[in-house]
Amino acid sequence: MKTERLILREYAKDDNHNLYKLFSEEFVSTYEAHLQMDNISDVDKYIKFHLENAQSLNRTHYYFVIKTQATLDFVGIIGYSFVENININGTGGSAMELEYYLLKEHWRKGYMTEALRKVISLAFENNTIIKIFAQCHIENKQSEKVMIKCNMYKSAKQPKPKAYNGVLKENIRYELSADNYAGK
Repeated sequence: MKTERLILREYAKDDNHNLYKLFSEEFVSTYEAHLQMDNISDVDKYIKFHLENAQSLNRTHYYFVIKTQATLDFVGIIGYSFVENININGTGGSAMELEYYLLKEHWRKGYMTEALRKVISLAFENNTIIKIFAQCHIENKQSEKVMIKCNMYKSAKQPKPKAYNGVLKENIRYELSADNYAGK
């Protein structure tokens, strides 16, 4: 998939060094324990899971590497995963959780907003998804801005605070339903 400046493609085995670099960034290792990778072997297992899931008839995860079109530089990852089946106003479908991570050197360039718009479009237009949501730490104003720029709205359902490195942190949740998706 392409956007104006980016290429989004599914994971490949040779993404392991780029993903290891991303998962080693302080903000990822501090706040996203599920992405804590101690070595390349851990990253290889992570990639293997996503490659196998992509081949499954019951696929639950859709994750993409983000690269610049101009230089093919790796800038981050973005994707969504199945959370639950839900019913909104008599319409049944899936709720998916979005995740996105960008190498710090590529922050504040608009890349993540551009990538997130593309992924939201993919989610609503190619699947039976009726709601997507994302969450970030309340102090992560840049991530919150990305969600707002993508027309997501602050959810009434907010996640409970979680402990990160022994410190209790509040999270904030934004969501978008298929009914409110402007790309239709």
